[in-house]
Amino acid sequence: MNITVNDCLQLPIMSAATVVAGSGGLNKNVLGISVLETSKTILNSDSYKGFGGELVVTGFISCYDDIESMLRCVELFAKGGDSGLIIFYVGIYLKEIPKEVCELADKLDFPIIMMPKNTDAIPYSYVIYEVMQLIFQKKLEANAWRKNSHEIDAEFVQSILDEDRMSLHRLSFYIDDYPEDIRYMRYVYIEESFLKKGELLDKIRRFYKDNNIKAYIGIYKNSIVILISKKSSLISDEIDKLYEYIDDIYERPIISHLDKLNSLEDIISAYKLCAFTMKEIKFIFKTKKYFNRHELLFTEQCINLIKDGESDIQYYLSIVNKVEKSDKNLYETLESYLIDYNTNIIETSENMFLHKNTVQYRLNKIKEAIGSDIFEFPAINQLTIAIAIKRIRNNR
Repeated sequence: MNITVNDCLQLPIMSAATVVAGSGGLNKNVLGISVLETSKTILNSDSYKGFGGELVVTGFISCYDDIESMLRCVELFAKGGDSGLIIFYVGIYLKEIPKEVCELADKLDFPIIMMPKNTDAIPYSYVIYEVMQLIFQKKLEANAWRKNSHEIDAEFVQSILDEDRMSLHRLSFYIDDYPEDIRYMRYVYIEESFLKKGELLDKIRRFYKDNNIKAYIGIYKNSIVILISKKSSLISDEIDKLYEYIDDIYERPIISHLDKLNSLEDIISAYKLCAFTMKEIKFIFKTKKYFNRHELLFTEQCINLIKDGESDIQYYLSIVNKVEKSDKNLYETLESYLIDYNTNIIETSENMFLHKNTVQYRLNKIKEAIGSDIFEFPAINQLTIAIAIKRIRNNR
């Protein structure tokens, strides 16, 4: 059901067009059509990225006497995955298509199509209209056998994470959002030993459907990734409710959530952060059900310190090792107080089943042993990192 450059050449409006170069690329897929009015923006960019699969129409009016600029455009369009170039008004502005341009297009298998010479009787809009009509017609035909919506959503997730711009452009015909519309990511880590991935995926899809939240959900590597558009309205306590909803088939699921995403690059960075930290984060934050950006970044910092040899944190590691060797009860209180219960004595006492005076007594004993300023900024931060690193190392 794909449309190729060759298919476009069969359109009535193209009957007088001539393929002057790049005939080896006539089987390239065409997903859209765009206009090049000026080459300056493209030529001045070192990071041009085409959507892929586009036919570009132009008259090279802005650079009709500049062969180097034309060569650069052909090179960038071919590299960006575009399908071909349709050149108008040859003989009026651009006197001839330069031989060097045709030679480069042949080398790159990048089709160059020349509209009738010495006439402006066929404007861009006529070609654009017929090509888009062909694309929409193919889209209507494809709807008769297209994949179900779950498969489309999963492909959208994969195309974003693979940074596959050509697939994203194609999928834009079937879905209502672009990567730039995604504001929220939910990442569910899947242990290698977990065997009910399909059942878990179905349950997560059902959760978001039942709560009227439009979410794009798919399995990607060792995770289920959920992308939510800015157009959706989230429910209160969404992550808490998701956790409880899937806990019956996946005991103690590991979920992270990142908000305020604004671009494809933000989504990729968020995914990489989750993927990098998910195995270790549960060892640091033992009492948490799910993890936010700050906890992910903290875990990333700890992992990188371990990789770098921990020299930057060695002094504080020696302190926590000293506490642990002297009295395990003191150490357990210290790590619970700093990491699990956010330096809250009451929460620490309640969850450790101790009287708050006992917790206070133990913290005072620690201060006597290693110095009262250890619980002040910035030392307390380094001490917390040292304990987190020990938790990771003890569970590897």
